[in-house]
Amino acid sequence: MSPAIHPVITRARSNPGSILLVFYILDRQFAWYNCHISQPQRTEVCSMPNSTVWSPRHSALQSLLNALSAATAPVYVIGGVVRDHLLGIRKSTNDMDVVVEHSALLVARQVADRLGWAFYPMDTERDVARLVFTATNPPLVCDIAAMRGGTIERDLMARDFTINALAVQWQGRRAVQLVDVTGGQRDLEQRILRRVSPSSLAEDPVGLLRAVRFAVQLGFAVEEQTELQMRRMADTIRLASTERVRDELWKTLQSEQPSAAIEMLRRYGLLPYVLPEVAGMVGVEQSSPHVLDVYHHTLAAVAFAKQLCKWLHGDEVPATTPAVGAWQAALTPWRFRLREHFMQAITADHLRIDWLIWHALLHDIGKPQTRTLEETEEAVESGEAGSKVHSEICSQRYRFFGHDELGAVMTRGRLEALRFSRQEAQLGDEVVAAHMRPHHLHASFGANPLSKRACFRFFRDAGGRGFDILPGVDVVMLALADYQATTMADPPPDWEGYLRHMVQLLEFAFHAEGLQQVRRPLVDGHTVMRYFNLQPGPEVGSLLERLQEAQAAGEIATPDEALALAATWVLEKKN
Repeated sequence: MSPAIHPVITRARSNPGSILLVFYILDRQFAWYNCHISQPQRTEVCSMPNSTVWSPRHSALQSLLNALSAATAPVYVIGGVVRDHLLGIRKSTNDMDVVVEHSALLVARQVADRLGWAFYPMDTERDVARLVFTATNPPLVCDIAAMRGGTIERDLMARDFTINALAVQWQGRRAVQLVDVTGGQRDLEQRILRRVSPSSLAEDPVGLLRAVRFAVQLGFAVEEQTELQMRRMADTIRLASTERVRDELWKTLQSEQPSAAIEMLRRYGLLPYVLPEVAGMVGVEQSSPHVLDVYHHTLAAVAFAKQLCKWLHGDEVPATTPAVGAWQAALTPWRFRLREHFMQAITADHLRIDWLIWHALLHDIGKPQTRTLEETEEAVESGEAGSKVHSEICSQRYRFFGHDELGAVMTRGRLEALRFSRQEAQLGDEVVAAHMRPHHLHASFGANPLSKRACFRFFRDAGGRGFDILPGVDVVMLALADYQATTMADPPPDWEGYLRHMVQLLEFAFHAEGLQQVRRPLVDGHTVMRYFNLQPGPEVGSLLERLQEAQAAGEIATPDEALALAATWVLEKKN
């Protein structure tokens, strides 16, 4: 007996009239069971007219479907591929989900052997296999699973959202019909994200994050009952595996509106469980020149970072505001080198450019714990000449001393907790630790150009092994987003001067007379030890570092000049 019925029956014993309520609830539960479990759903099946015919764009995927259809029947393509096709999203498909009636592992292995795909048994208990075709870049991936419940109708009823519970039957060498059990086509037309059933989110809490991702990516409204359940079940996301949470967050922040996704996570109560440090910034006020609290400033920085990412990807970013037009004009001469830098793969699946959004999201997470209130008194004169009145006004100002250092530690901790790679956690640590340096450089040099020595120290202190990784370039791009999000003015104060300084840093990073020459030291440690009769130790390392800085500043250009300068330092130390 359902636990929900037991209290009602107890009350019915003392009130026979309420037995009608028991029968009504039992009847409704039986009707739901009969409809959703014991009997196949009434399926809407329609043929595929020419205007909606689907087939994979990549010939290798089409060959795979043809081979599967020849090996077993029926074969259904399911989920996102079908959804995107019906939405008119014409993008190249690199991954595909397929269901077959039974023996998915056996069929998948046979087809993989015949076509030269790699075979991986993903879940032997549930009969799920993954095939990977590595002859393309990126590789093609196809997951093949046996139908849940034994029929396509029951399999679709086990999906998360109606817009994903759509299947196309592949027969012979083409798609022959579309299967819709849950009204997914209607929800696509109305642009609504609706759960298939209450159990859809209850059985798999990761669906809570997927709901946010789909709503933001597709621009859909979340249906009312789905939204209510998401709010009630927010804390169940703690039951999901860390890796699945991480992967969903990564996909979500790659959407067109990552700041909207973060706000949706906050609104549905998910943010404290998946990114508690970001949730901790909500409502933390800050003083001028900031006009937003720490959380909303962060959302603005993420939005500006997304603009930069799109531009670096090669997408068109309309110069609709003076600020955007100015940074595009300033960065265009270095666009190729910036793309070369940011298109590096940090890991097999994650490009460096996508980390710019994460760095913008995490750059100020140290502020809540470092905020202090500073009170100052200012002398003020009032009144007319000869009768002036002197008074003092007490003003308050929030300070965040050390938030960059603490934020770096917290960033590394969060990325490690989400089980990102060591390289990714290290990059996040270094970028967040250095994110205030461009602002300090701009304030220090004012209208003057940055010195080569200052540029060298910036990149040296920003980290990276031997200037090969250059996290300083990532810091510069983050600084552009952060600076715009500070005052929210268009353009920001002294935007032209700020851009000039940031471009000077990029020029030093990429130009042949900048960091490139520092990568080729004029003298090495063995030469220094032999020339000055020194033993290995800190003194040798210190001399090499000072020579490297002098070389970057243009003070020395030959090995003889390097040794002569080092000689003066050695002599000074002896005296």
